[in-house]
Amino acid sequence: MDGAIFPLRAGAETRQIRFMTAGSVDDGKSTLIGRLLLDSGVLMRDQADSIGDDAEDLAALTDGLEAERAQGITIDVAYRYFETPHASFIIADAPGHEQYTRNMVTAASASDVAVIVIDASRVEGGVLKRQTRRHAAIAALMGLDVIVAVNKMDLVDWSRERFEDIETAFADLAGTLKLSGVTCVPVSARRGDNVVRRGGAEWWDGPTLVELIEQSQGPATRHDAPLRLPIQAVLRDVTSRFYVGRVEAGSIRPGESVVLGPHAYPATVASVRVGGRAVSRAEAGTSVAIEFDDERDVTRGDVVAAPGVRYVRSVVADLCWLDETPWSRSRRYVLRQGTLETQVLIEEINFVHDVEDFSRRAGASSLSLNDIASVRLVTRDPILADVFSESPGTGAIALFDPQTNQTCAAGMIREAT
Repeated sequence: MDGAIFPLRAGAETRQIRFMTAGSVDDGKSTLIGRLLLDSGVLMRDQADSIGDDAEDLAALTDGLEAERAQGITIDVAYRYFETPHASFIIADAPGHEQYTRNMVTAASASDVAVIVIDASRVEGGVLKRQTRRHAAIAALMGLDVIVAVNKMDLVDWSRERFEDIETAFADLAGTLKLSGVTCVPVSARRGDNVVRRGGAEWWDGPTLVELIEQSQGPATRHDAPLRLPIQAVLRDVTSRFYVGRVEAGSIRPGESVVLGPHAYPATVASVRVGGRAVSRAEAGTSVAIEFDDERDVTRGDVVAAPGVRYVRSVVADLCWLDETPWSRSRRYVLRQGTLETQVLIEEINFVHDVEDFSRRAGASSLSLNDIASVRLVTRDPILADVFSESPGTGAIALFDPQTNQTCAAGMIREAT
């Protein structure tokens, strides 16, 4: 496609990076993603030709809901895809409004990196906006790598002083949140400077935003972690029974000794298939169909795991409350971990995270929309004792209302007891 910085390449093997944009309203998150899509060459020719110099044209590439286009804001999480010669990317454009913080948490739960966008023209004296601080706190809580895109630098004549003021202010915030390795980059999403290609500031000799994202490690899928394969379905043909699921951690291969949870029954893997083809090894992130050396009583919700896996009925977790109906101590919820579902009670609120001043508020007796709290959960059936920092795929949980199937909370296991 004409004007593309990176042409699309068929069949290339690249590292996949999931990142999200975050930050306050009107700081240019959707425009930034529109610029990434335009300059990476993933747009159809008619889409590319329709883009003018107006930032609203770029933002419209991700603001897909009619209400978003009408209001000029992002409401839901929009996912987009592009690639460079070095990596492929899944982007989540998260809302900036405080009202939609829960959607930002949803985007963060499936991301490796958070790109926090700050409007340089609206930050004076190094005072960061409330929602910028809130999103930074959530990114830190969820263990994401953080990159700061100081946007709209063209509106402040590429002022090095303004950039350094913001860089210093965010460094102070990062220190409070115990975020390490944060890098800031001056950009103009509207013009495309320092997003995919260099431009704008003569004084900037650092990497572009895309280069920084490519360099990030993130919590990424751990291929060397112990095997975790939650079973999604059991398929049968005339002679065989296949167990289907996605490898969330580690790898699996024929001849490997595994245990089947939650009862830890031993088994040996007979074959591994990917896309209907037998393979010698499948790593984390791959959807597979496996056979065992003999028939096993395995159903959806069970987990194929490495020996030594632990199951518990009590965990400490950080929960973000997503339901407009506050938590009720008397209500039972359904906990979902991978494909496993079981009843759960929130036995105790340890404290609520205050993402404004980063303090911990003890003694809370309720959870309301967008609250983030450390809680103790007690489950009816055993669940995997996997903490989120070590196994994001199985350390993440969600709570549902059993009557309405409403998602009430999303969380991360911090401690298994």
